[in-house]
Amino acid sequence: MTQIKVIIVDDEPSYRKALERTIALMPECELGGVFENGEEALVAIQRGRPDVILTDIGMPKLNGIELTEKVSSDFPDMKVVILTVNEDDDTIYDAFRAGAMGYLLKTSTPNDVIDAIRAAYKGEAKITPKVAVRLIKDFRKGKPEPTHTDRDIMDLSAREQEILTLIGEGMRNKNISEKLQISEKTVKNHVSAILKSLRVSSRTEAAMRAIRHRDPNAKAH
Repeated sequence: MTQIKVIIVDDEPSYRKALERTIALMPECELGGVFENGEEALVAIQRGRPDVILTDIGMPKLNGIELTEKVSSDFPDMKVVILTVNEDDDTIYDAFRAGAMGYLLKTSTPNDVIDAIRAAYKGEAKITPKVAVRLIKDFRKGKPEPTHTDRDIMDLSAREQEILTLIGEGMRNKNISEKLQISEKTVKNHVSAILKSLRVSSRTEAAMRAIRHRDPNAKAH
């Protein structure tokens, strides 16, 4: 069985304990450490190289978004899932821009956290539905403003554009593989190339670019 090495970063002792209990429910997971601030966690990350990092946002010394940005820059193969009480729009977008692969509110169930860990490990995103709805509404209002032109999308190969469109429709790698009759590994390779070409750090951002490219005048209904 594949072992997923996970670390916890949160300054709230009771929530750290709750996350430890959740991870104990996952036979494929190994707890690589528990830390109360991003600065301590970063030292351990550099030494232990975890697969998935669960982190709060509001912490002393190095907050969760700063930690996410540092990890995404220095260790692009590591995945970060944000667990927070914070649901304001600016913070959500800052987290994804920093490279987060998931964003859950702390009201999420243990099963939600387990799903987020497994999804992040596979390079997929898990977002609390309440937050996802707000992302969609904000996107339809024209937010956030695109940081690059649609030329990035036009420069993709025909196959990459096809896969990006399917990502924008919410399809996962397995579904894309079945639809296009190519291997899932090939899909993953294309997705990695797409993220690099579009200069985005997550499927969520790529999907938003795809939707905007398809309908730049989309409005909330």
